[in-house]
Amino acid sequence: MSRVRAGFTLLETVIVMMIIGLASALAIPMIEGGFDSREVRRAARQIASTMHYCRGEAVSLGAPQELVIDTYRNTLHTTGWDRWAVLTDRAIITDVHGGNVLGDGMVQILFFPNGATSGAEVLIASRRDRFANRLRVALDPLLGSVRVEDTST
Repeated sequence: MSRVRAGFTLLETVIVMMIIGLASALAIPMIEGGFDSREVRRAARQIASTMHYCRGEAVSLGAPQELVIDTYRNTLHTTGWDRWAVLTDRAIITDVHGGNVLGDGMVQILFFPNGATSGAEVLIASRRDRFANRLRVALDPLLGSVRVEDTST
């Protein structure tokens, strides 16, 4: 009668550990990239909704409203600080075209009671890879409409 030993050999254990390590090495960067992409989209939606809010307030109140974007601090706020936000550290405001430059990385975008705006284009990117996950929030100066566009290369 022969005895059968239960268990695994050292070679089998090492091979399984190598397969698990390889799978982890491939999966973790993909998961991280997904988090970055989600945060960039969320930041773009937050900026776009704040622009919609400012336009609506200007029209309904009959008074100009402002949105101030601070690219150095990665923040934005509206007239009287009614709405404000600090973007996550995964998504950053890389540039703002248009609006009134206030200095120190701050740009003021105006919204008028007739629905027009001073117009602007805000570029948002992933802090980790500024070229893979990039979105543009474009504010039309005449109509006040907001578009979010992908600018990734």
